[in-house]
Amino acid sequence: MKKLLITLVLAALAFTSFSQNGKFIQFKLYKNVEFELGQTAGTRTIDLGVFSPAIAWGKGDNFHEIQLLSINFFSRNQARNYSAGAEYSFNYRMSDKGVSKFQFFIGGGLGTSFQSNYSEIFRNSAQGYASSGKYLRFHAIAIPRVTYELKNNILLDLSLPYKLATFENIRTNEQDPTIPVNQQTSTFNELEFFPRAVSLKIGAIVRF
Repeated sequence: MKKLLITLVLAALAFTSFSQNGKFIQFKLYKNVEFELGQTAGTRTIDLGVFSPAIAWGKGDNFHEIQLLSINFFSRNQARNYSAGAEYSFNYRMSDKGVSKFQFFIGGGLGTSFQSNYSEIFRNSAQGYASSGKYLRFHAIAIPRVTYELKNNILLDLSLPYKLATFENIRTNEQDPTIPVNQQTSTFNELEFFPRAVSLKIGAIVRF
C-alpha cells in the first residue's frame, strides 16, 4: 500500500515556472482512478486509468488547464485501433490565500475523445468481412480540488473530477454478406446526465 501511494504521488509531479509579473505555466503528469458505481455490486468497477500529461497556465491564483486524457494506436495485418482524448478546465480559487497551507479550488470545463477501430472477421472459411466502428464522445465536468503546501516549493494536489453530462455518438459497420446492405451500418446517440461514476486524481506540484 505504501509503495502504491508513493507511485501515485511521484506519477503526478508537476513542474511549475513563475514569472515576475505573476503569470505562470505548469507541466504536469497525472494518475487518474475512476469508480463506476453501477446499479448493483456486480456492476461496480474500478478503472486505474493511465498516466496523462497536462499543461496549466494563469496569472495570480486562478488557472486554465488542458489535460491529454489518452492517446493510443494499435495496428496489425487485420486489425487497427486508435483513439485520443483531451479536456479543458478553468479553476478558480475559493479560499483566502492567507497563511493556510490548504487551498481550495473549484473548476469546470469540457472534454472530448474519439476512437476508431477496424478488423477483419473470419468464420469457418478463409473468406472474411470487414467490421469497423467510430466513437465520438463529449462531456461537461466539475472539478473540486484541494492543495496542501508541504514546503515552500512542494505541494500535494487532490481532486475529484465529476462528469455532469456525457454524450456519445457511435457508428458501426459490418460488411457481412449474410446481412442486407441497408442493415450493415448502425448509428447510436446516447446522452446521460449525472452518470454514476466519479474519478479521483492525486498528485504533487514542484515549484521552480
